[in-house]
Amino acid sequence: MRASHPRPPLWQLIRDVTLALYPLALVLFVLVTLIAPQRTGIIALAQVFAHYLFAAALFLVPLALLRNMVTLRVALAAASVAFLLIYPPALNLAPHPPSDQQVTVLAWNLYFNRVPAEEVLAVLDARRPDVAAFQEVNAQALGANVELAARYPHQVVRPERDSLGTAILSRFPVLESGVYEGPQAPELALRLVWARLDVDGRPVTIVNAHPVPPLIQVDGCRLVLCYNTGIRDRQISAIRGFIDDLRARTGDPLIVAGDMNVTEREQAYFDLSADLRDAHRAAGTGFGFTWRPRAITLPFALIRIDYMFTNDQVRPLAFDTDCAFRGSDHCLNVGRFGL
Repeated sequence: MRASHPRPPLWQLIRDVTLALYPLALVLFVLVTLIAPQRTGIIALAQVFAHYLFAAALFLVPLALLRNMVTLRVALAAASVAFLLIYPPALNLAPHPPSDQQVTVLAWNLYFNRVPAEEVLAVLDARRPDVAAFQEVNAQALGANVELAARYPHQVVRPERDSLGTAILSRFPVLESGVYEGPQAPELALRLVWARLDVDGRPVTIVNAHPVPPLIQVDGCRLVLCYNTGIRDRQISAIRGFIDDLRARTGDPLIVAGDMNVTEREQAYFDLSADLRDAHRAAGTGFGFTWRPRAITLPFALIRIDYMFTNDQVRPLAFDTDCAFRGSDHCLNVGRFGL
């Protein structure tokens, strides 16, 4: 006869089920965001920081190793599967095949032009991009920088007050360029510049966009209740419409870069990236986080809100995110693309 195992005490069962509630809540959270993604309120805010909600479950792992914690183990396994399926890191470990014609693009939010000019020049000299897309740049200071103009003689700049300008700097000649001129409020403006470049005889369109961040205070109410992406999402829809119009008119290879103020777990990311390649996902590694609070000068980032996207005429070959602190709250992205 097989020896019977004594049933665990009731208090152990209660402990097991109680601790399992958190990872089970994470699985439920993922299901809710898939079935009914939210753009406002606490669920929308939780989507932004979903990685850290899952990271908190790691504290339960040692407890799951105790005897009679079957429910907790199953719940943690289910949460792990949900995380890896929905929020996986990019894993592009093998090198991509080379391309005969390539272009390298650097994108960087300079945080109200607080990155010193010598740091910008040092980065450009080290990375040697063909094109640089800057957000939150001071147009007057940019125009007065002789060294920068010598390196990148072809420039398209949308000047703004308070160092909120947007710029494309290029080694390649500009065939055509412009700025977004749609309806908008000056204090909540969508900042976008674009340029068609002559890349060794082939036209390539570059778009540099910077929508506003979500609103976190409305009529004085608290953050978790007032988190509202409405204006940002409308601007992202405008960016997407602008991109689609450019694609239809030019038929060019397309690279879209910028500080989009949206995480890849939010619905607006999917609005923006539909039928485009996310260069980090295609050619980068890890989570690719690009933003951290400037006040604490972290050497790493906490969420990803800066992107490069391409159409099917452009193949991401390599993608790197550099989070060394140089004065900005944003990391810089560098993508190498085959045409």
